[in-house]
Amino acid sequence: MRRMVRCGIASVMAVAIMACVVGSASARNLSVTNRSFRVTWTPLTYSEPFNFFSIRCNVTVEGSLHENTISKVIGSLVGYVTRAAVAHPCTGGEGWAWNGVEGALTGASTLPWHITYQGFTGTLPNISGVRLSMRGFKFSINNGVCLGTYAPAVISGTANISAGRTMTLTPGTELFSPIEGSCPEGRYSGTSGTLVLLGTTTAISISLI
Repeated sequence: MRRMVRCGIASVMAVAIMACVVGSASARNLSVTNRSFRVTWTPLTYSEPFNFFSIRCNVTVEGSLHENTISKVIGSLVGYVTRAAVAHPCTGGEGWAWNGVEGALTGASTLPWHITYQGFTGTLPNISGVRLSMRGFKFSINNGVCLGTYAPAVISGTANISAGRTMTLTPGTELFSPIEGSCPEGRYSGTSGTLVLLGTTTAISISLI
């Protein structure tokens, strides 16, 4: 009987220890080396689902994170995009961000755009990416046949983590419908842009703490 009791107590203690270990692992935060960032896509492509048209523009986005440490709380506001610029001319048409500077179809600035944390990819402690979303984004396009203005509620992306813990930002695959104009719905795609410290070529890296 005593042996059974000892075994029972040991089992309970083992479960409790494991629960603490798992709890501490899941409660870890993310730490970034720098808060002010720039990411450039060369190019970022906007196309409709059947590839009847695609507009390819070099796009630069800049902003800042609120803290060097990011809590893994889904939906939490972690930073702002404060500048977005489209390099012209584009290929296959034209595109503009509603930043208060670019002309054509755009109007008043919709900046800053809010960046929220939406989870991670991979398995702790070796995560492979951080899912982010951006709110307030607005853009317009002209592909030579149709005009369109889009203001998606949320645009997503994943900050993929390389072996050196540096991050490249890949756009999500959701479809956007126009709020004005005759262009069809479409989505973003393109090469990953490397996240760098604003004003430098120094890559920003991320780690668990």
